[in-house]
Amino acid sequence: MIKSLKKKRLYGPDVKMVSSGVTMLVEKTYRNRGLPVRILGIILVFWERFIYLKIQGIKGIPGLMKSPDRYTLITRYMGGDNLRDTKMPPGKEYFDDLTRLIREMHASGVVHLDLRNRRNYGMDDAGNPYLVDFASSIYLPFPKSLKNLLSIIDWMGFAKVKKKLAPDLLTPREKKLLDLGNTLSSWWLPTKAVRLIRELVKTLRG
Repeated sequence: MIKSLKKKRLYGPDVKMVSSGVTMLVEKTYRNRGLPVRILGIILVFWERFIYLKIQGIKGIPGLMKSPDRYTLITRYMGGDNLRDTKMPPGKEYFDDLTRLIREMHASGVVHLDLRNRRNYGMDDAGNPYLVDFASSIYLPFPKSLKNLLSIIDWMGFAKVKKKLAPDLLTPREKKLLDLGNTLSSWWLPTKAVRLIRELVKTLRG
């Protein structure tokens, strides 16, 4: 069984759900792209595999599997759907568990940096949260002060998603983070430019 999980892009990877016996896996590969993209894919796959190794064992992180080549990343399929496409609205228990998951990820030294994107949040068949797509993540075991500072980017993204799907559950701290995010966006670049850069990064990263 093979099922595409992401729209194909010229400069992005193929992302498919594949079967391996009774186990369902997610294959993210650049092997079918042109040479420049394949070379970039080697670097992206190496880095994302490195990040996964740092957070393996955390509940809500897909298991990392053996890859057939250096262009490909294989992880366990977690089931359910992402928060962009799910028909099941997440509630308080989901967001409480998601908060614990993000804290554990940060404690391992990993900052995701793309938690504004609802497609990077999953909800499995039992309603439990999981996270995917660590290609743009960073690993900062120290200094702790820098990691904590950059972790705010994740929490601002988390707060944005929570406001979209469950605004009544926002805490006072999360509301402050939303205000901070809006302020930083207005100081940084015009909205259209920010969106253009974000779409460019997504296209190159897949």
